[in-house]
Amino acid sequence: METSTARKPPKRDDERRRTPRVPHVVEAWLWSPTAKDQKGRMEAVAINLSRSGVGFCVKREVPTGAFFVIQIGLGDQQLLSEVRILTCRRIPDGQFEVGAEFV
Repeated sequence: METSTARKPPKRDDERRRTPRVPHVVEAWLWSPTAKDQKGRMEAVAINLSRSGVGFCVKREVPTGAFFVIQIGLGDQQLLSEVRILTCRRIPDGQFEVGAEFV
């Protein structure tokens, strides 16, 4: 018998994430880890965040399996991490919704 009053959301059969993602709308930047200058930086909007990954929108397609560096602004704090792109799909507004895991 569980004694905790905290409720866990039911796990969906199609859920692949290891940890739940929490919605946040913040500015973020994405660039190749081998970029030598700022020209290749893409502006992104982070839409959800978890301990193991991030979902965000960008204006151009990014290849799945590729590695990028992401910088996310969270108030006065910054998160800077390398990510591997898992999914990239066009959404109705013409942007691309991307799912990535922290490496």
